[in-house]
Amino acid sequence: LALDVLWGVPSIVYGAFGFIVMLAFGLRASLLGGIIALALIELPIMTRAMDEVIRRMPADLEQAALALGSTRLEIATRVVTRQMLPGIVTAILLAFGRGIGDAAAVLFTAGYTDRIPASILQPAASLPLAVFFQLGMPYPEVQKRAYASALILTIIVLAISLGSRWIAGRYPSTL
Repeated sequence: LALDVLWGVPSIVYGAFGFIVMLAFGLRASLLGGIIALALIELPIMTRAMDEVIRRMPADLEQAALALGSTRLEIATRVVTRQMLPGIVTAILLAFGRGIGDAAAVLFTAGYTDRIPASILQPAASLPLAVFFQLGMPYPEVQKRAYASALILTIIVLAISLGSRWIAGRYPSTL
């Protein structure tokens, strides 16, 4: 139940909470703050999805492999992993999908800059924020960069999706 509640919390709340915690410790917006905020956003999603994958794993499968003379290591690497890999990939991609498109929590905790951070304690940019801020600029060349950033973001999501399909196809579940 707690994971379901955390899953439903809007990312702006995570960002505001992260910002308050950072202020309490005397920190400024930084790449580290953005990483922590996104990890907290993605953790309930991955945990809940992994829990579902584990619940769907039939107990009979392990017993059958033991009856056929498989060792525990063989069961873990050849049977269980093969059954669970598509679900694990899906869980990771669900979390990644929420994290890559998130702008609110990143804006509060990582800030925004046009420069590449030299350290993990400096502000950092994300593609969604770059698109947002650059589209608001009155200069056509900056707006072109925003569209290029949006295209790159779309290509990344497409590549991840195709990669997950390839992995799921390579290790098909026999359930």
